[in-house]
Amino acid sequence: MLKLVVVLASILLIAVSVGCLQQANTNAPLSTSLATTTLTISAPSVNQSEYATFACQLNVTHGPGLNNKTIRWSIDNVNKNTTSTVWGYATLNLTIPETQGLSIGKHVLTASFDGDANYTPSHATATFQVQIAPTPTPSASSNVTKENASVTLSVPSTVQPGYAILTGTFSGMNSGSGLYVLVRPTGNDTWIVQQVPLTYVNGTYVDQVYFNTHGNNNEQFDLLAIITSNTLSAGDSITKLPKTLAQNQVTTTVQ
Repeated sequence: MLKLVVVLASILLIAVSVGCLQQANTNAPLSTSLATTTLTISAPSVNQSEYATFACQLNVTHGPGLNNKTIRWSIDNVNKNTTSTVWGYATLNLTIPETQGLSIGKHVLTASFDGDANYTPSHATATFQVQIAPTPTPSASSNVTKENASVTLSVPSTVQPGYAILTGTFSGMNSGSGLYVLVRPTGNDTWIVQQVPLTYVNGTYVDQVYFNTHGNNNEQFDLLAIITSNTLSAGDSITKLPKTLAQNQVTTTVQ
């Protein structure tokens, strides 16, 4: 009789254990995997009392830029605006009254993506300098001057392999001309045309530039920003530059 009781107790214990295990499996939360995002930011110097543009880029890690994602901007922890990404890019444009309100010296710019059901949040910060705008030198030869085209390209001394966000300024570009950025390894004869820049009415632009090092470390690259009446397309290989209305060449090291 005692042996029968022990057997019945063992069966009951097994049944309860299996039931608990099934209940635990039933109530176990579903695992979700969000794609990791990276946010990079560009913050050039700003002239007080002039328009200014900042840019950031939101990417999946080792992947493409994300479109239609909301970026929150702040300067010195004060909220400024929210903008949406295009090609992964988002920009913050400051008006003249807004730059007038920034004191001369260093300020901290922050861009933040809060994440969503598919992507993790990310943020980036950068320090930029606010300076007094240079006083233009009046022309003594004539009251009417013809504005010549000009272009600049802001590039850090070192960048990471792959895609990078670069910014610059332009002026005097008429409706029949275009702005392009070209890249080549230093010493190479062939330039590669990059994505056509996004230009803004305040004379600034943002472009996505690709640095292909083929696995080499500390490789130098030449970058050329040009304004030309020729039409170029992203990915074109050029050994002979078209006639340019303005150009600016800089060099950086890819590490």
